[in-house]
Amino acid sequence: MDTLEFIRHLIAAVRRQVDASMKDTTAEQFNWAPGGTANPVSATFIHCLNSEDFFVQVILRGKPWLWEENCCMEKTGVKNTPIFGGSWEEFKHMNVEMGPVLDYQKIVWAATDTYLENLSPEELERKVKFAGGERTVADMLILLASHTLSHAGEIAALKGMQGAKGLPY
Repeated sequence: MDTLEFIRHLIAAVRRQVDASMKDTTAEQFNWAPGGTANPVSATFIHCLNSEDFFVQVILRGKPWLWEENCCMEKTGVKNTPIFGGSWEEFKHMNVEMGPVLDYQKIVWAATDTYLENLSPEELERKVKFAGGERTVADMLILLASHTLSHAGEIAALKGMQGAKGLPY
């Protein structure tokens, strides 16, 4: 298996884990505000999607952020996402509808799939600017996978704190 094939498999595996952690999530579980500094599932899930959107569309492809392009702020009621200066705290006082967020997930994942389908091995070595430095496209995609996977576990734990099954297995 080459690096490109590995990255495609990795992203697919991460998505299965995200889907497993979100399986059977109710609106109440999605918006439940845990104590302390933990964040609701809604904030964590939107953060994952915003991060993938930003990494792939803006950093890697140089395209507009799908969150803005698809009017997701208006559709979800989330004006300031945690990825860009928004407050995680505001999510503890919001009731975010899952439907528009799941629609955004489909848009982001489809755009990423298109990018991955057309990605070449040479493109994996291209350098991009990120967090005050440079990383390769491959590094960014691996970072995306590990970042998303950690938050999938967080979502499962948040559901478990509410007495729900965090993962279906």
